[in-house]
Amino acid sequence: MATIKKFEIFNESYTPKAAKNVVSDLCISMLLLNPTFLDSILDKGQKARYTENSNIFLNDLKNLLFGNNRLKLGKFTQDGKCVVDNEISKLNNFFNAAEFDIEKDWNDLVSARITSRNIQDKLLMDDKLTKDDISYVFWIGPNKDKEHPEDIVLELTDGNQFSFYLNKKLSHTKTISFNTVIDTLIEENSDRLYSEDYIERWDKLTSEFVRLTYEGANAEIQKHIAKYIEPNRIGSLTWNEYNKIKHMNPEYKHLGEFIPEFNKNILKFADLMSEIWKNSEEHLSSDAIEEWTELKLVMLNSRIIEHLISTSFSQLDGRGETGDDKFTMADGRIKMRLMRLLVEQLGATERNVYYLNNNGNEFYRVPSKEWFRDNYDNFSVKYDLHTELVPSADDDKNDSNFRIRVSYQDEPLISMNLITKFSGGELSGKLNTKVQLDLADDFNYKTK
Repeated sequence: MATIKKFEIFNESYTPKAAKNVVSDLCISMLLLNPTFLDSILDKGQKARYTENSNIFLNDLKNLLFGNNRLKLGKFTQDGKCVVDNEISKLNNFFNAAEFDIEKDWNDLVSARITSRNIQDKLLMDDKLTKDDISYVFWIGPNKDKEHPEDIVLELTDGNQFSFYLNKKLSHTKTISFNTVIDTLIEENSDRLYSEDYIERWDKLTSEFVRLTYEGANAEIQKHIAKYIEPNRIGSLTWNEYNKIKHMNPEYKHLGEFIPEFNKNILKFADLMSEIWKNSEEHLSSDAIEEWTELKLVMLNSRIIEHLISTSFSQLDGRGETGDDKFTMADGRIKMRLMRLLVEQLGATERNVYYLNNNGNEFYRVPSKEWFRDNYDNFSVKYDLHTELVPSADDDKNDSNFRIRVSYQDEPLISMNLITKFSGGELSGKLNTKVQLDLADDFNYKTK
């Protein structure tokens, strides 16, 4: 019961964006039911009623939800179906929090009409959606939560429901923890990253990083480094020691010393090193920067990250042949885990959902998890984990790269690149992975 109560409190604390976008969401909804809904305002100049007091427009929209029409306040049932929510008293507080000025927010009305037309043109692909195809438009508004964050749901006369995120682009680039990646791909071995299997390599990476920084730094920066670690200790420095080192002078043991080059007090050695590398071209020689780049390619990218994943994959079934393009075919458990990671990063849920950016020009359908499960055998997956050991002018290519390519019915569908590097500065204690998704131009059509 305590766990259930905590979950309820967590859900209650979720604050949706819908109060901000209430006018846009409801105008799009009404335009789907009545395409001429805004014509008198946008085309015929009949906005005088709302110019002096734009709150009247908000009140008119609210009354539409109380009226006997096909625009309804919606909520989700436990089985994932959207239904009418008759507890509409909650609308009062919600609309009181909304703001609208017809002069300042005029473009929101223009955009709403363009978005609704894009939904009508693109939703059914082979046919145009008409108002007569729609049974209801459910506005989720006050009923949004972590499990159901969409803005509106369309129910067609055939009973099918379509969930929409309005004015929200599908994220093609995001950053996640590297632990999330390895927990999914190599779950049995994910705790090996900093284990005794690799600790000597982390130690070597650490001591060489500090050595290159010290030897490549100008005289003033060298003096600062010597306040935290004696130079003759650098060669034996370990990974575990590195993040524990603090300023050696007891006078600065609480707040650290003010370092004028960085205009801040610095107590921890790792923070000093991070600041030095943030401004590396100012404080370090080009040779030191180049050597560190090469060292990361070999030690971090190849001998730690690539080695960890590739040796873990070798213990799983499903590693196929490697082609001339350096990509290896995946099957069995390797394919299953690569697909799981892709589906998670695509943001698939138990429902089909649609993402429309402002104006709806970018229109993506993300299929449900069930669709991926049902069509699993129609996917082919290949990957390339090979590290290029030649430094590049492209910074991303100097970080760990893991490329995944997914085809559906022998046609390219999705590419996913995973670029892993230190977050929070060089040699920080955390690795983050930038996820880059590239969807086929006809992604919606292939996944319908």
